[in-house]
Amino acid sequence: MSAGKPKAAGALFVLALIWASLGASEESFQRVDLAPGWNAVFFEVQPLDTSCASVFSGVPVKSVWAWNKRFRAMQYIQDPTQLLVEDPDWLTYFPTTDQRWFLSDLHAIHGGRCYLIDLAGDSAVTLEVRGKPVVRQVDWVSDSFNLVGFHVDAASPPTFQSFFSLDKSLRDKSIYRITAEGRSQKVLAPQADRMRPGEAFWIYCEGECAYQGPLGLGFDDRDGLEFGTLITEQNLRLMNASPVEKTVTVDLVGSGSGAVKTLSGEVSAVAGTVPLSYHRLLKWSPLDGPLTFTLPANSEQVLPLAVRRADMTPPKTGESVYESILLVSDGSGTLYRVPVTAMRSNTPGGLWAGTVVLTAVSEAANPEHPDDPTRAGSEFSFRIIVHVDEDGQARLLQHVTLMQVQATYVPDPDDPNVQIEATPARYVLITRDDLLAQYSGVSLRDGKVVGRRITSPTFGFDAPVSLSGTFSNSLSGTVTMYYDDPLNPLLHRYHPDHNNLDERYEQLLPEGKESFTFSRAIELDFTAQDPEQLGVPAWGYELVGGVYRETLSGIHQNDIHVEGTFRLSKVADVAVLNDGQ
Repeated sequence: MSAGKPKAAGALFVLALIWASLGASEESFQRVDLAPGWNAVFFEVQPLDTSCASVFSGVPVKSVWAWNKRFRAMQYIQDPTQLLVEDPDWLTYFPTTDQRWFLSDLHAIHGGRCYLIDLAGDSAVTLEVRGKPVVRQVDWVSDSFNLVGFHVDAASPPTFQSFFSLDKSLRDKSIYRITAEGRSQKVLAPQADRMRPGEAFWIYCEGECAYQGPLGLGFDDRDGLEFGTLITEQNLRLMNASPVEKTVTVDLVGSGSGAVKTLSGEVSAVAGTVPLSYHRLLKWSPLDGPLTFTLPANSEQVLPLAVRRADMTPPKTGESVYESILLVSDGSGTLYRVPVTAMRSNTPGGLWAGTVVLTAVSEAANPEHPDDPTRAGSEFSFRIIVHVDEDGQARLLQHVTLMQVQATYVPDPDDPNVQIEATPARYVLITRDDLLAQYSGVSLRDGKVVGRRITSPTFGFDAPVSLSGTFSNSLSGTVTMYYDDPLNPLLHRYHPDHNNLDERYEQLLPEGKESFTFSRAIELDFTAQDPEQLGVPAWGYELVGGVYRETLSGIHQNDIHVEGTFRLSKVADVAVLNDGQ
């Protein structure tokens, strides 16, 4: 390979030396020591403010270059000063103090990317970038040099040979890095020279390549574990590309970050850490310390992870962002810092639906223990629906329909021909059937958009019944069914013995002749742990339950007591019934 002077339409090859190191593993920032002249940097964090002016504020950079690897294979030159602004293979940033600033077409710095930085002056400068760690897949350009960086463990950095010998496209290929004098230099002893954290370098890729290192990671979505407000479980995929088994360690630490950028692009204060559980050996266990396991040679393994929102410190108001870092290492030079973010609400408000399973019933005719429930010969289950409003008031529902209010639009002030959203669409919960026509459905059935209706046939009341107590602690309430209520199961309009009419169907009969008024005193005692001991991560936040007790009065001369368990899942976060009507 020979050196040559580049032309305006020619390809460039530039190397830089960087001495960079991440801060403590529990910190969400990267410190990079920039030497005067050219540096090649692999950013492992996504800055909160990605603008070049913000990232390099106070740092005397002459220029910053990003390889725009969309056009052609990269060839080799030794002198970084030969870089040409008009070359389509590069995006460039110049500070406003440079007369070429108007030529800048590099506007943002992103984590997981490599950059060439030309530092002015005669002194080294430490650049500190705060943000969220990023794990991004390397997108190789075949039959070309590639400017790349990898997640290297500073405690045990691998040699270039041990790291790249596992892939035929990269094995024994030319590698260049920058010397302390700012000149590119070929790595002549790859079996001895070690990689550095935060360093970018050039390596030739021959043919197609998907190699991500001896230990590769994969996610369900994006470049990390972002649970948002609704997701509970995600999979972390671990790929061992080596011909020998690896001992992989996974550990969860705090981010040390004061702020984080959400999916909407807004910067929010971090409210706390994200507690996780992992699923192995058919059960969920808290990830409260380092988890070490063996990953067989040339294999891929999935580690299910789930967030325990109930263990997050509740925010004071609304929803807050929580952040942690998952450290994944193989003990032989690879160390990933995986961002973990989640959100939780400060209230259980919304619609909850689930199942009661009755397992015991009292023997009303037993003169010695008429009030003691005894184990039944078989279980009986039925649906239960509870709604909690924004003030924490819980209500027992017999039925509810999930509908929606459509978004509204108004003309754009800047262009009257364009409609912009004035109010977004929202879900509503309707318990009054006479209001359904005012709203739109949420699902398609037989070609029509309809609402989603949830009912509990075991209960015969119509209007919601208020419950006393606190949701997630203890709730109680009484459902009274009057003898002449059309929903009373003892009343049958077309049966002569149960229609509350005399034999001539003319006179109404008093209570007790054919039907009776009875009541159901219900108790829901929530438990901190799953009664079935499944260790479900969603327990206490999106899934709750405990002991169910009910006393039926008016059916027998003695009260009938039943007992069992209940489980409720959160169906919707709507804290208002009937849209406030």
